[in-house]
Amino acid sequence: MTSIDKNARSAWATLTHDSLNNAQDGQRTLTGIPFFFLNFGLLLGNILVLFNTGAFASVSLHATGDLGVSPSHAGWMQTYYFISLALALPISSWLAVAVGEVRLYLAAMIAMTLASLLCAVTGDLFWFLFGRALQGFFGGLTIPLSQTLLMREYPESTKSFAVSLWSIAALSPFTLGPAAGGWIADHLGWRWLFYLNIPLPLLAAALAWALLFDRQSQQRKMPFDKVGFLLLASALFCLQTVLNQGQDADWFNSTGLMGVALTGLLMLAYFIVWELAERTPLLDLRLFARRNFAIGSIMLSLSFMMMYGLLSVLLVRLQVVAGYTSFLAGSVLLPLVFLAKPMASVMHRIMHRFDARLLASVNMLLFAVYCYWISRYDFFGRGGWFTQPLWSQVLEGFCLGGLFVPLTTLFLSGLTPRRQIQAVELGGMLRVLGGSIASPLLGLFWERRTAFHQSRLSESFSRYDGFASEITVRLHAVGLSDQLATAKLAAVAGQHAAILGLDDTFRLAAWLFMGLAAVVWLANPVGPKPTVTDKEDYRLTALEDLLEEP
Repeated sequence: MTSIDKNARSAWATLTHDSLNNAQDGQRTLTGIPFFFLNFGLLLGNILVLFNTGAFASVSLHATGDLGVSPSHAGWMQTYYFISLALALPISSWLAVAVGEVRLYLAAMIAMTLASLLCAVTGDLFWFLFGRALQGFFGGLTIPLSQTLLMREYPESTKSFAVSLWSIAALSPFTLGPAAGGWIADHLGWRWLFYLNIPLPLLAAALAWALLFDRQSQQRKMPFDKVGFLLLASALFCLQTVLNQGQDADWFNSTGLMGVALTGLLMLAYFIVWELAERTPLLDLRLFARRNFAIGSIMLSLSFMMMYGLLSVLLVRLQVVAGYTSFLAGSVLLPLVFLAKPMASVMHRIMHRFDARLLASVNMLLFAVYCYWISRYDFFGRGGWFTQPLWSQVLEGFCLGGLFVPLTTLFLSGLTPRRQIQAVELGGMLRVLGGSIASPLLGLFWERRTAFHQSRLSESFSRYDGFASEITVRLHAVGLSDQLATAKLAAVAGQHAAILGLDDTFRLAAWLFMGLAAVVWLANPVGPKPTVTDKEDYRLTALEDLLEEP
């Protein structure tokens, strides 16, 4: 057994159900009221971490306005959160072994509380971004820990119920979060989103401490790839900074930005070389030598990038262009609740009866249909109603529910249980990184297409154009001067250009999803599996749930 296998085995032993089994260490599981409060506390902590991703998406414009920065900074507040969360995933297992699961969980929840306090009170963009980064890092540490602590208290016969309960709690903040965050921003103020993150994490930590103080695991010294972690962190923050600031700094015309980009690329290249030569690497990059893992993990990252990026672009543009309130924009995503989790359950039950490539390909095609459907709507014209984007989200909920199961099955196929855990760590990190670059990339494409359409629309308006002359006459008739009439026409052209740019963004995503539907067939077949044991079933479901967060 290699050192890598030992690390993964000790850190994720609840998923292999051996060395952390309660019957072996003599500890009795909780029952009755203490068991209920433990479930409440651990699920509450997990919900809060994920709530900071979904809820903030609909209130980011409030934050940028209050902090006195442009709306383009809204993406920064999400991307640094995702980057920090991604960095927490590969080191959570090492810290859990070195510090102890309960101690690490308590420390991470308290640190997340302090980071939320910083975000709530600061009026400076730098300190706000620093607080968001700390929120993401310490919140990311708690995700696998809370699942481990929860499943350990369930007997073998009911672990499948624990996995289902965890899965529901994991998905709810993403679907309900935007609407809840929008309501908080509209009625209480956006800072209350962070004020609420002060007492609730402390409550979750207090319940865990009161109920699990005697569950401290033995601390051990394990090898940790410190150089690899520093290289990866430096590379990701450099490249994310370039992506965030590129549009405002004019990309290649900024010498400083190009220097940061070059530094990030060199760090990334050095990280890859270092990991391939390291005996106990931070991430097992050799997994990419397996065709199914490479295709499945890249597809999962790209599909989540487009899905999350499109939702972020849609939420912001509904508020900026269409005048939606934060709550109304967030409510557009509510239909995801009705089909996402039920569809995931159905997909998990039928997964073993079909080739995973077929289910993944069909799901990508349905995503393409959803994107094309959205691109056909005139959200902001007279025929644009709230129900139009609302109903399209029902289809997306169907697609979201069927996204993770077939792709997870695809890239885990042919791996031993220990390598599956390493694959989940690497695949989950890639998916989170896809979310971090989603908003800047798709937002950039939307802005470029908007500028293109605005230029074309402006060219069509002239004093010699009959339609433009007719509109100008009507504006004069209601008392507008030449300057005000011209300004009104420019505003209408800008709004219409934004609509066309949004349509182009969704059409691009539709074509990309169609490409992914074809790429999945390059993977090796993962055919029907006749029988699956209950233990293997809930173990794979637990791994899928870790991939779905946040």
